[in-house]
Amino acid sequence: MIIRLQAKKLQALWDACLSNMTELINVQFIMVAVALGLGVLMGFTYDLLRCVRRILNHNLVFLSLEDFVYWFIWTLIVLEAIVRYNYGELRVYIFVGVFVGFLMYRTTIGWVFMKTFNYMWCMLKNCLHNAKKNLKNKQNNSKI
Repeated sequence: MIIRLQAKKLQALWDACLSNMTELINVQFIMVAVALGLGVLMGFTYDLLRCVRRILNHNLVFLSLEDFVYWFIWTLIVLEAIVRYNYGELRVYIFVGVFVGFLMYRTTIGWVFMKTFNYMWCMLKNCLHNAKKNLKNKQNNSKI
C-alpha cells in the first residue's frame, strides 16, 4: 500500500515535471520562431534603408547617424521580444535565430528585392533624364 502511494506520488511528480518541461520547450520554440521572424524583418528594413540611401545622397556623418539609429531601434525591438516571449532570459539561440533569419532574407528575398529596386530605379532615372533632355530640346527649338 505504501509503495503504491509513493509510486502515485512519483508519477504525479514526473507528470508535473514533464508538463513544466513541455511548457518550457514550447516557450523556447516560440522564441526561436520570433527570432527568425525578427531577423527577416531586420533584413527587410535594412534593404528599405539601402533604397533610401540610393535615392538620396548622404555624407558620412549622416550615414553613420542613420546606422546608429537603425541598430538602436532594432536592439530595442529584439530586447522587447526577449522580455515578452522569453521572460527576459538572454539565450544564445535567440541571437543565432535573429542572425539566421537575417541571412535567410538576404540570400533569398533580399537579393531579389534589391535587384528589382535597382532595375526600377535605373529605369526611372533614365526616363526622367530623357524627359528632361526632350524638354530642353523643345525649349531650344522654340527659341530659334
